[in-house]
Amino acid sequence: MTTASELPPIVRRRRKRPPLIATLRILLPAVAVVTLGAVIASAVASAYHAAEVKTAASRPIELIGPRLTGEDSKNRPFVITATTAERLDGAANRIRLNKPVLVRDPGGVEQMQVTAQSGIYDETAGRLELAGGVKLTNRSGSSTTPSAVYDAKTGEVLGAHAVQAAGGSGQVQAGSFAVTDKGKSVTYKGGVHTRLVPKK
Repeated sequence: MTTASELPPIVRRRRKRPPLIATLRILLPAVAVVTLGAVIASAVASAYHAAEVKTAASRPIELIGPRLTGEDSKNRPFVITATTAERLDGAANRIRLNKPVLVRDPGGVEQMQVTAQSGIYDETAGRLELAGGVKLTNRSGSSTTPSAVYDAKTGEVLGAHAVQAAGGSGQVQAGSFAVTDKGKSVTYKGGVHTRLVPKK
C-alpha cells in the first residue's frame, strides 16, 4: 500500500489543494453570471431610456392659450384664440385648435364671433376649418351649424352643412350658407325654410 509520503510531489500538491482555490472555482463563475446579468440589464435600461427620449422628442409641442392675429384682404383685423394648440405631424403649416374662438373686426361695428369645439388653421392657405357646434354671432343675430370654414384672406365664412339662424326678423333653416360682403350679406341654399316674426 502506498502512503501519502510515498506519492510523487505533484500528486501530493493536487491532493492538498488549498480551500481558497476550491472556493474561487465556485465564486468566479457566479461572479461572471452576475456581471453578465448587470451588463444586460444596463443595456436594456439604456435602450428603454433612449426610446422614451425619442418618443418625447417626437411629440408635438402644445401651446396653452394661443393667440393668432392678422388682417384679411380688406384690412379687417381678426383674432383667433383657443384653449390649446399644436402643430399637426407632417404638416408644419397646419395647427390643431381646441375650442377655438374667431373674432373678426373686434370692437368694430362689423364684429363677428365664431366659436367651435375644434378647428384646424392652415397658415399657408389662410383658412380656419371649424367643427363641432359651430356658432356665429353678429349684430343681426346668431347661427348654428355642424361645421364652417373661415377664409382669412377674404373674410368670408362658408358652411356646407345644415344651418339654423335666428335674428330680430325671424328664423331660417337651410342646407348651407355663406357670409360675405363684410358680413352684410348672408346667402342660404338648399331646402330653405323661413319663419318671419311680425314687427310690433
